[in-house]
Formats: sequence, C-alpha cells, structure tokens
Amino acid sequence: MVPLLPCPDPDGGTGWQRVGVAGRSGGCNALAARHDQTGVPMNYQRDLQVRLQERYRRLYKAGTALFMTEAGYLIAFIRESTALRYLVENVERSEQDIDPATWISEHATYQAVSWPPTETGRAKVAWHLLQEWSHADHGAAMFGMTILHSQNNADAGSRAAAEAVVEPLIEYLQERIGEASDILYLLERYVRRVEWFEQGRLYAEYEADRAHGEAIYDKDLRHFLFDQGIDYPFSQPKSASGQSDVVAGVESDDPLVCEVKLFDGGSYGRSYIAKGVQQATSYARDYGKTTAYLVIFNLSSRVLHLPTDGEVRQWPSRIDVGGVTVFLVSVRALPQTSASTRGTADVLAVTKDELMRTEGLAT
Repeated sequence: MVPLLPCPDPDGGTGWQRVGVAGRSGGCNALAARHDQTGVPMNYQRDLQVRLQERYRRLYKAGTALFMTEAGYLIAFIRESTALRYLVENVERSEQDIDPATWISEHATYQAVSWPPTETGRAKVAWHLLQEWSHADHGAAMFGMTILHSQNNADAGSRAAAEAVVEPLIEYLQERIGEASDILYLLERYVRRVEWFEQGRLYAEYEADRAHGEAIYDKDLRHFLFDQGIDYPFSQPKSASGQSDVVAGVESDDPLVCEVKLFDGGSYGRSYIAKGVQQATSYARDYGKTTAYLVIFNLSSRVLHLPTDGEVRQWPSRIDVGGVTVFLVSVRALPQTSASTRGTADVLAVTKDELMRTEGLAT
C-alpha cells in the first residue's frame, strides 16, 4: 500500500499527504493554520505541495519497470517550477565539502547506508541519486535491494529506494515551500504585477519626484513583499557594510537580502547596476547568506540583457560572486507604447565583467 493519506484542504478540496510529513512538518492542518495566522495567500504554496506529493505517489507505485520514467517526470516537474528549481539549486550549491557521487561510493554498501549529518546534505545526495536513477535502468531497484539485503524482489527494492531516498527529499522541499527561499516566485509575480498593472502609476510618481525616484520603487517592492507574507521587509536596516534597501527577516535565521537600483541608460547606467551587485554581495556576506537579489527598475526604452552563470533560458539571470549567488531581476518600469508602433527592440547587453569592475568585487 502507498504510504499516503488524503488530507482535507483548507478550502474544501482534498490533497495527498504522507503520514510522516504530517507528523514532522504539520501537513495540511499546519498550512491552514499558517494561512490563518499570517494572511499569506497559500493557494500557490499548497497546490505546489500537493502536486509534488502526487508525483512522489506515482513514483512510489511505479515499480521497477516504470521507475526510471517516473523519476524523469518528477525531476522535470521540479525544474519547471520556479520555487522548486530554486530550492534544489540551493541544495546543489550547499555543503561544498560533500560530493554526492563520492559520498554514495563510500557510504552506500551492502552492509549499511549512511547519510550526511545535516538535512541539507542528505537532500543533496538524494537529489543526485534521483537524477542518476532517471537515467539508470533498475538503478533504484538495486539500491533498494541493498537496503533490504535481498536480491529477490526488484519492485520491493524500488519502493524501498523511494522511501529511503526520494521521500525525505520531497519532505525537505515541502517544508521549505513558502519560506523565504521561495522568494524568486514572489519576485516573478512582482515583475508581472508592475509590468501588467502598476507601470503607469509608479512612473507617474517617479516623474513627479525624481529626486526620490528609487525610494518610490523601493517602497512599492517592500509593500508587495509584506503583503505576500515577508514579515520584515523594512527599508535599509543597518549591517556591517551599510544599509541594504530590503532585508527581510533579519531577526531570524534566514534573512533575505534584496538591493534595489534604477537604470535609465544615463546617470543610472551599467556602473550603477555594478554598484548594486557589490552592495548586495556585501550585505549577503554580513548576514552569512549565499544568495542575494538585485531588482533593477529599467526606466530606459532599451531592453536589458543581463549576464548569467546559469542556463541561458533560465529566469532570472544570476551571477556567482565570491561564494554568493546574486539573482538579477529586471523590471520594465517605463510605460510602453503599443507593440505595433514600437519597432525592433533595442537591446543593451551588460556583461559580467562590467558588473565586476567595482572595487572589492571578485569572482
């Protein structure tokens, strides 16, 4: 029997919830309670958790013949979700002293299987194994039969592998959906909110008070983050390096560092974006973070093409700076004319070298 139970949805629907997840992370009742306490819109988060759990259920039931295929489907689902992709990318960058392949070769034997001492380290090894099994026929079954000390039942081995490896990984991701690590999803929504609905209003405020233009956009971003459940999105709290435009949750163990910069192609040009990269990196180091965010409000008519150390088609662009990953989020802040009258887009390419020329910044 699949170790899953249907659980009531706070809005009256149903979802799948593994018993162990409910015991450790609060399950659906905890989600409903968090919704009641903070007012955070939970529809996206809850839906993502349920869909992730459903894909694990399919993998668990697949048996040896279909395990490799279902593992591929699960990986694709994770990579196609902004929030989940960000979480696994964080896992991949974490615990630099752990090489998953080496760990498996040294700690997964017929006698015993042992895991790294931290949950993140275990998730890193589990994510590596899941990807391996999506390409290796019977890979999960063989691993599971090692755990069971039996070579007689491949389907039982696949289920054992799912329970021992994939289930804790799904649990790890579920527990972190909706936390500050989900910030990329919020920033993606913010970009759409401005470009679709608030572009004209914000630009009018900027035109009326250009001297405080950056503060206008900064305030709007902070307001949005607060509405989305970021409890401490106050402007410019102090750190050792100065003042970051947005630092969320600085009183907690998981602060979010987000710098805001304007770009107009003139006085606010490439060097000003580079300054933002330096500041975001410095604040991240102050707070012991490996990720930071730079939100660029593009007030020019040109399309910004930002450099990336990630995949070319992956949103947003990101650059690695001395152990800190800085996500570059561009927002079209200048009201646009109709598509039929715009003509060919004028693209301005910004290179990583240009963003690294500020003194004190090193790759």
